[in-house]
Amino acid sequence: MTSQLLGLGAPAAAAPSPSATTGQSPAAGAGQTICTPESSKINEISGLVATATGYYAINDSAPAGGKARIFTLDAACKVVGTPVNYDPVARDPEDLAIDKNETLWIADIGDNTEASGGSAAPRPTVAVWTLAKGAKAPVINRLAYPDGKKRDAEALLLNGDGTPIIITKDPVGEVWVPEGPLQPNTTKGVKLKQVGTFAPQETKTPNPLSFLGYKAITGAASSPDGTRVVIRTYSDAYEFDVKDGDVVKAITSGKPRITPLPNEARGEAITYSTDGKQYITASDVPADVKAPILRYTPQNVTPGKGGGAVLPTPKPDDRSFLEDLTLQDITYMVAAVGILGLILVVAGIIGIRRSRAARRLAAATSGPIRGSAPRPTDDDGPPSDDNTTGTVYGARPAASAARGAAAGGTVYGASGPAGGFSNDPGPFGGNDGGFSGGGNAGNGGFGGGPHPSDPRDFNHQPGYAPPSYDQPRGFPPPAPQGGGMYGAPQPGYDQRGTYGSGHPGDHDGYERGYAPHR
Repeated sequence: MTSQLLGLGAPAAAAPSPSATTGQSPAAGAGQTICTPESSKINEISGLVATATGYYAINDSAPAGGKARIFTLDAACKVVGTPVNYDPVARDPEDLAIDKNETLWIADIGDNTEASGGSAAPRPTVAVWTLAKGAKAPVINRLAYPDGKKRDAEALLLNGDGTPIIITKDPVGEVWVPEGPLQPNTTKGVKLKQVGTFAPQETKTPNPLSFLGYKAITGAASSPDGTRVVIRTYSDAYEFDVKDGDVVKAITSGKPRITPLPNEARGEAITYSTDGKQYITASDVPADVKAPILRYTPQNVTPGKGGGAVLPTPKPDDRSFLEDLTLQDITYMVAAVGILGLILVVAGIIGIRRSRAARRLAAATSGPIRGSAPRPTDDDGPPSDDNTTGTVYGARPAASAARGAAAGGTVYGASGPAGGFSNDPGPFGGNDGGFSGGGNAGNGGFGGGPHPSDPRDFNHQPGYAPPSYDQPRGFPPPAPQGGGMYGAPQPGYDQRGTYGSGHPGDHDGYERGYAPHR
């Protein structure tokens, strides 16, 4: 661009024209430093335009307590003059362009997510501001996406007829243009329409954001003569040839030339030098970081067929795991983690259900324990002629309110039914015998008549001498005469066979109910 902008003069830089050959180009190197802006005044450079004697630059957020502004820099990157303010306040200026009439276009199109410091709600409108040559304040022109969805964009181009073109920051950038003429200073935005997409490639060019940096679209610029445009990511610059001023067609269907922009601090801004022979870039960095403005000679690196650009890459041993990952790799990894998590959740639910079922089954099939409710039947005794049940360790019968009741036999000294359980002989009572001395002597039982041979009786076990009576057994001694459960006479009780009354053959408590466990 040969004309002066707001009184600025001499060219910013000059360099040989880019190579016009095709195929593999010379290895791309790092950018050359031009100068470093004063970080205390302007550090988050999101848009840049080269002028005859310096640059215009915008910061995408205001310093603490201040406003986003438009700065003029000299060739040494020093701020000159008074910065231009927006009225009303710009929300998120992200790119800068200049047209043939030397009007500046500021793209207030950013809409960061919550993770990036923005809000959850989308902006109702975005805007492009125009600052005519010699004007003291820019004019706002509001635009609106038709579906109202949240979109973050950082790149602005101007079509041959002056129409602004917005490219979103997505890995597949959406290309939007206004449906009609701009309407300055209105609150309702002119509707935008999508006219195509632009998809950066996985070039593997090193950058601070690794694989994310290959795809994030952060800036764009038109050459001074309008025959070329460039779109940048955090890692590379993509240049397209423009025919007949149709920028939309060039970037949505043209074949780019790729120039690596390796290891920039956080490269967002790009512009052409005033002679169109170089790219000039700047970074958006925190106030305590100083990032230089750089220049590059455009390369003619041709992208491969579906495999990314043919670029110099680090040696395999020097490449990190993250540098080798592609977006497809990340997608597969996230999906695999999700599937594994689902499998673990299902397995946990099944395990819990099985554990609960096993506990319920164990509770349903287990027998009574000491102190529990009485069992309906006793596997060690004969079946009962009625529906009465026994109790445990001298407890009161379930169907009887006191000892000696007719219904329900008991264990260890309580009264039982007259005549025992039945007329059949057995260890628990015979014809007239009962539990532990209840009723008359019968065909066996505790306190009744003799019973058939019992293998548990020590007298009937060959070679096993019965212990003496005075040998301690660990059982409670007979209760003293005068009352108590064991051995004391009580009204209505026959004393035959009660505990402690002495019973021939009861050497070890079998007939008293205290059989030792073996």
